[in-house]
Amino acid sequence: MKTRLLSALVVLLLALAFSAACTGSENGGAPPTTETSPTTATSGTPASSLTPGPTQTMPPGKEVAFQITPGYPSRFTHDLTITFSGGKGQDLLKKKIDLRVTKSTGEVVTETLQPVIGDAVTITEAKGENRVEITVSLVTGGTYRVIDEIVKVP
Repeated sequence: MKTRLLSALVVLLLALAFSAACTGSENGGAPPTTETSPTTATSGTPASSLTPGPTQTMPPGKEVAFQITPGYPSRFTHDLTITFSGGKGQDLLKKKIDLRVTKSTGEVVTETLQPVIGDAVTITEAKGENRVEITVSLVTGGTYRVIDEIVKVP
């Protein structure tokens, strides 16, 4: 009698555990986080293009990292280099990472990175405040804007 009750309880617990699994929500059940920083737009540039928007937090265990280096490899040409640094979720990324840089002049540059550690994109002539937006898509579904910030290039 006790084994029947115990096995029924185990089956019930397993059914509850499977029904509580991920339902495929786009943000992984976590509320989106926002990062805001005060910025001022240069003359002739719409203020909205240099104002960072909200970012989203990757689901736990699927995080990725980027390195944004102003003035590298050359300070003379005012370069801005964005490098993919990997992370726990690098194997879950689709074949490309979308990158958008709005320069202080108002020029918008769109590039793509490969989800390979060390893959980098260099934006030249990016002197001043630049808005850097990085968007990743997972093969399991969901698109996340992981970085949207102002980077000042000397």
